Amino acid sequence: MKKKSLKPLSAPPPKLSSPMKSALRAASHAVALGGLLVGGAVWTISQQHPLYANPGKLLRLPAAVVDASQPTEQAFRIGEVLNQYTHDRALAFRIADALVDQADKEKIDPALLVGVLLTEDATLDPHARSSVGARGLMQVMPLHSGKWGCGSKDLFDIESNICHGVQILKQAMIDAPNTRVALLRYNGCVRGRNTPNCHLYDDKVLKRAGRAAAEMRLVKSQKAD
Repeated sequence: MKKKSLKPLSAPPPKLSSPMKSALRAASHAVALGGLLVGGAVWTISQQHPLYANPGKLLRLPAAVVDASQPTEQAFRIGEVLNQYTHDRALAFRIADALVDQADKEKIDPALLVGVLLTEDATLDPHARSSVGARGLMQVMPLHSGKWGCGSKDLFDIESNICHGVQILKQAMIDAPNTRVALLRYNGCVRGRNTPNCHLYDDKVLKRAGRAAAEMRLVKSQKAD
């Protein structure tokens, strides 16, 4: 008697076409990668501590690091103008911030302050020192140090130097009959004897101030970036 052949309990699954295999393999890889990324992100967040978690450490950071906010539109434009005079972009914008801050406080045209600064030191060297001892960006004489509560007596400090310089100019503008005379007094050109050709100082400042104002108007707004 012939034995009946037994039928398999279940047929083997049909073979998948090559494109379908590739699609399934890609999908499984994507799911696995997604799991790894999510897990890694959660671990990273758990390990990191934000700067503000320790206010004491934050307060000991340099001012430029603590205040990472964008400059005002006016400071941005002045920064772009000053950036032509230095390879240090951060320096240009730090100076611009200090100029605008003092201009706002003392109600002086910031373009005029740019004119004074560039006339005094177009290299934008915070540690500049003249042959007679004037110091820093605004070429302030040491005898003025600490007179106006500028936060520091260090005339090589950018913000302190600009604060002192603006205060000297402000007082000259109060006492002088006009801006030109105030500028001459700022330069120490009271009788035209202290500095050679100092009678040309006001023309130089006003020319630089006018050029700076024109260049500021041409700067593309930071909002457009």
